[in-house]
Amino acid sequence: MKRLALTFALLGIALTPTLADEWSQWRGANRDGVAVDAKLPAILPAKLPEPLWKAYVGEGYSSPVITKGKVFIMGNEGNKVETCLGFDANTGKPLWRQAHSCAFEPPDARAGKGPNSTPTVDRDRVYMLGLGGYFSCIEIKTGNILWSHDFNSEFWGVERGADGEDKWFPVCGASASPLVDGNNVILPVGGKKAGCIVAFDRRTGKIVWKALEERSSYASPLFANLAGQRQLVGFTGLRMVGLNDSDHKMLWEHPLAAFMEQTIVSPVIWKDNVLIGCDAKPIVCLNLSKEDDKIKTKVAWQNADLSAYMVTPIAVKDHLFGMDQRSGRLVCVDLATGKTKWTSTKLIGGLGYVSLVVASNRIFALTTSGELNVFEVNTEKCVPLVTWKPAGEGFNWAHLTITGSRLYVKDKTNLYCYELGK
Repeated sequence: MKRLALTFALLGIALTPTLADEWSQWRGANRDGVAVDAKLPAILPAKLPEPLWKAYVGEGYSSPVITKGKVFIMGNEGNKVETCLGFDANTGKPLWRQAHSCAFEPPDARAGKGPNSTPTVDRDRVYMLGLGGYFSCIEIKTGNILWSHDFNSEFWGVERGADGEDKWFPVCGASASPLVDGNNVILPVGGKKAGCIVAFDRRTGKIVWKALEERSSYASPLFANLAGQRQLVGFTGLRMVGLNDSDHKMLWEHPLAAFMEQTIVSPVIWKDNVLIGCDAKPIVCLNLSKEDDKIKTKVAWQNADLSAYMVTPIAVKDHLFGMDQRSGRLVCVDLATGKTKWTSTKLIGGLGYVSLVVASNRIFALTTSGELNVFEVNTEKCVPLVTWKPAGEGFNWAHLTITGSRLYVKDKTNLYCYELGK
């Protein structure tokens, strides 16, 4: 058996393929909605197989992340208790559970009970943010909390608005997902005390740097090389900004007023451009260039056929694929020109939301009603392939996750794993 294993290793054949499959953070390995390691079959089945396993998670819009044969997700068990959960990716067997109280309830019931943030895995740790601002660093092996912060007690509540509301707390709760950069863990926090965007030391939890004194966003930031400069790109409550990688000062900004300062869509990067969506407004392509050692911005184009509010589009093959908020249809836009290439005849957006993933040259669109539509990644015409109805009940607000030959779908309270490779 050892000789056989050695032979497989020399040939580059994995004995346990799932261990190499990674979806370590919000929207995948590169935060762009593309499942880079997907190994889905060339011909998809007309019907989904029975789930490989099912596990109770609780309510919330948190989506699963996968690394080294383990799955991590957050949930709400009720009675104002949020949990951080670890499972075996092959069996669904629970590995550990961390619970903490969360008394916060969004003023708008449509926002859900949370948690809404997706965990981030980095080396031996997983980082999780609760709806009420409880941020924890958990050891993957043991499930023990290594350090934590309570944003509500530490950073918020220092200034009130005219109606008595907290001026810095995200109106419907903390929803952004942690971003790891070297030994820093970065999150939108908000306010004068913490800063809109904050970097914590991954080893100790201490604040390393902070930037901007304004309300934070629900959207998750990312790093990108734009106009020859590495920078952190993300939303505040009212604008998109680029922060210098070295001194964390603002390189550029693009104002974008949003209702209740609710910026939700993550930035999308294409070459030296940032695609911006907000508040069901037309998608905007912002071009960045460097002049006299300064970053200059200009609007390259706008497209009203693709309005974005909660759904982050995906850039692939020099085209943008996204759901139009008003029509609920899938739209393909040429990124070079901003022209619409096609719009689907099928409605894919229930309640204004769908989670999009590109895997194995296909677009997977999971609706809130639990319908999973699959399209070909085709820049000339809309090519529907198959429509599945995964098991489950309630609304599917959690983002779809795809790794290797597996799909992970969360309904109202349960997480399902589907194996398509066999």
